[in-house]
Amino acid sequence: MYYFVGTGLGQKVTGIEKAQLNRLSLFKEAGLPAKCVYVNYNPRLDGNSKRFGAQNQCFSMYDFFQEVMPETVTTITHDWRHYWEATCHFKLVRVTDANDYRIFDTDGNYLMYAHFVDSDFQLLDYVNYFDMQHVKIRREFYDDRGFLSRTSFLVKHQEVHTEVYYNAHGQVKLIKQYDISKPEPSLRQIILKDYHQRDYFFETEQELQTFFFDELASADDVYFCDRNRQTGEALSNTRPEIRVCSVLHNTQFRVGVDPITGPLKGVYRFVLEHPDRFDQMIVSTAHQKRDLIARFDNLPPITVIPVGYTTEQPIKRDGREPRRMISVARYAPEKQLMHQLAVVRRLVPEFPDLTLHLFGYGAKVERQMRQFIKTNHLEQHIFIRGFFPDLAAEYQKASVALITSIEEGFSLATMEAESYGVPVIGYRVAYGPDDIIEDGINGYLITPDDIDELTDKVRYYLQHPEIHEQFLENAYSSSQRFSKQSVIEKWRQFTQNLQTKA
Repeated sequence: MYYFVGTGLGQKVTGIEKAQLNRLSLFKEAGLPAKCVYVNYNPRLDGNSKRFGAQNQCFSMYDFFQEVMPETVTTITHDWRHYWEATCHFKLVRVTDANDYRIFDTDGNYLMYAHFVDSDFQLLDYVNYFDMQHVKIRREFYDDRGFLSRTSFLVKHQEVHTEVYYNAHGQVKLIKQYDISKPEPSLRQIILKDYHQRDYFFETEQELQTFFFDELASADDVYFCDRNRQTGEALSNTRPEIRVCSVLHNTQFRVGVDPITGPLKGVYRFVLEHPDRFDQMIVSTAHQKRDLIARFDNLPPITVIPVGYTTEQPIKRDGREPRRMISVARYAPEKQLMHQLAVVRRLVPEFPDLTLHLFGYGAKVERQMRQFIKTNHLEQHIFIRGFFPDLAAEYQKASVALITSIEEGFSLATMEAESYGVPVIGYRVAYGPDDIIEDGINGYLITPDDIDELTDKVRYYLQHPEIHEQFLENAYSSSQRFSKQSVIEKWRQFTQNLQTKA
């Protein structure tokens, strides 16, 4: 089995989770057994994996120890409202504009606050319990398969003193206890209950993770470490015969420094400073591989495999809007989306029908963008659309895409845009954009952070619709370098070599 190790899978994904899901799909098509495994607790994991088409292919360390692996648990339904009212004789008061209830006993004492995931009140998310002084003392979390999954016991100022994790039958499987005597609570001890007829004790999450990885893997299994900061050290401490491959999803050096001599990013420092415990490293571009080899002389073999792939898309010319731009990126500071908004502000007087549609998520930057739009009266030109799992229809309406990141490990969004025949105008940053964008052929590469040059290139593109068709064809053609079959073949060759050297 090939395990892709991350921290979690939410309703919205970062580039790393997207890359894991892409790889999962490729391995499945190649006939290679693979699953995504996460180290964070997430009672919504089953539903999220279904959302991204990976049902029964994702599980967490907690699922494993709580004995609730995807293939072993069926969804439990329970009419909680009827139970509270008919059996317990409680009074339920619906909270306005929320899927929530406040629950009182027959004497009017406030007992509980219940939050449901859905508006049909079939999926209970959590229940808060209160004492007679209305102080919250306990919170219960329910798995989206219907069973009580965790209880957090609270003291003082709602600080967690103890967490108890259960299996689907309500048996205690894991206990975490915290030291709350200091300003910042800290983990005191983890107890794994009745695991193979005995209890185990751990002082740190990392110790528990290493134990989990040792228990999960057989001698033939391989781990792909996708979240190096969070899981690299735990994986490095597993049994010597367990093979671990580190996947670098971004640059290994800080922005603005020399890649050969500059400081390393904390996210990759452990892996690069302790390479002897990793069997392989995987990067997305030949450029990054060259920089790593130039800097380090003791790394394991490095293989270049893109984190994404393209599928054959029909080129749709009808419905393309020549002044419609698209941006696909997390609403995060490093994506520098405000640069794109500044370009629109400059160009709207020349192109009154210009629009920019931004797809992603991130509350802080979203607030900044909305304020900018309001201040500059750009409500009819800039649209913050949020996260979409599938952007096919949006790409097929767009004329050009923008990418303004400080850095990129590969840029899945650039590859995806070009697979739909959407040219990309973006900053020439390491790594990725200059591996995908051919300047003047299928888009434009811009000096990083040069908003004037970015504006000029967007203006030129909009002024010359005759190049749209040429760029569209070139974008689509060049994207075939990353076709699904070509990337599958890279993975097939990689796994064959890995097994040969075992």
